[in-house]
Amino acid sequence: MKILWFANLPCGAAQKLGMNVNIGGWLSSLEEQLVSEDITLSVAFYWGEKLEPFVYRKTTYYPIFRKGSHSKFGRLIGRILDQNTDDAELKQLLETIDLAQPDLIHIHGTENNFGLIQGLVNIPVVVSIQGIISVYAEKYFSGISKMQAILHEKLSAKLLYKSAGYRYRNLKQAAVRELKIYRKTNFFIGRTDWDRRISQLLSPSSQYFIGNEILRGSFYKASWTKTAFGQKIKIATVMSDGLYKGMETIIKTAKLLIDGGQIDFEWIVIGQEESNDLVKLTKSLLKADFEKLNLKFVGSKTENEIVEILTTADIYCQVSHIENSPNSLCEAMLVGMPIIASFAGGTDSILTHHKEGILVQAGDPYSFAGAIIELSRKFDTAAAYGKAASIKALSRHDRDDIRRNTMNTYREVLKFNN
Repeated sequence: MKILWFANLPCGAAQKLGMNVNIGGWLSSLEEQLVSEDITLSVAFYWGEKLEPFVYRKTTYYPIFRKGSHSKFGRLIGRILDQNTDDAELKQLLETIDLAQPDLIHIHGTENNFGLIQGLVNIPVVVSIQGIISVYAEKYFSGISKMQAILHEKLSAKLLYKSAGYRYRNLKQAAVRELKIYRKTNFFIGRTDWDRRISQLLSPSSQYFIGNEILRGSFYKASWTKTAFGQKIKIATVMSDGLYKGMETIIKTAKLLIDGGQIDFEWIVIGQEESNDLVKLTKSLLKADFEKLNLKFVGSKTENEIVEILTTADIYCQVSHIENSPNSLCEAMLVGMPIIASFAGGTDSILTHHKEGILVQAGDPYSFAGAIIELSRKFDTAAAYGKAASIKALSRHDRDDIRRNTMNTYREVLKFNN
């Protein structure tokens, strides 16, 4: 069986190409499992330099040249010109398919234009749902309004076409393309009730397969082993860019905890630095003093560094206004730590309220602050949640099960097309 992936990242070749290997680890993990199967795997991805196809660790990689995407200046010009390159890039995608000659195409995500190939090829295609842009666009200005973002953003963000308004416009444009992809798609792979329901709404005649994700290896080995909380409660959050990720919820929750004076705490935010545009915007809007709020922004961390932070922290908080199945939450569950998460998107399919953690209303700092205080006073309950979360995550993210399930999905899709 010859399988061609279209992915937003170069998967297992990231390190060879000098990329940050902390991004998109679930795809590399799945790739490692599938190369042991009786398949020939190829991976196609956009790249900012012209590179010939190459083989690395049994996988054939097809870099597809995307002009200007590999330099800051090129990306800036692209943002200014706002050109739609889908038609030109579709020709490149079809040429890549001709080179790879796959039996089946697996597209990872609807954020890019890969899914537009459907209807142009006679090869079965299955699309994995990552996020759903249409919904993210609806929730983009949750917590921070568009006007607040405009008033408090740095001038540099506007001049460099990196403002919230510009990003929102891009998201809305991508959502229009995503809807076209959904209407073309016959087979989806997803993980939550949320993505299943939306796939059925946007593509009523499509078939849906459950496909969980293999997480990064270190999280399977790690274990949260605390026997009591200390004097200072250590909270951890992993957060990427995006207004809807809930940065303002962290700041407001921290302020409520400080004002209440019921617990001493430190809140570590992984993935963001104080110099990041999102952090500066939110800090300006809320007039926040991070030192007084006990907030510590530590930026991007390696897999092992994140494991160290999580296993020594007391509580994990996931604060997004919208998510499907955030891998950061899944990794915290795998480690087995107490978790508080926003009830948004697909999170209730990932974590069960009052069994594996606590779900609270997205964007509600009062509920987050109250839940943090509650767990800090009930160590046995918190530890029990963490243990149950670990058991669930170990089952859900079992490598062998996911490998077998992925192969079975490929076979089922091929059957439908025979």
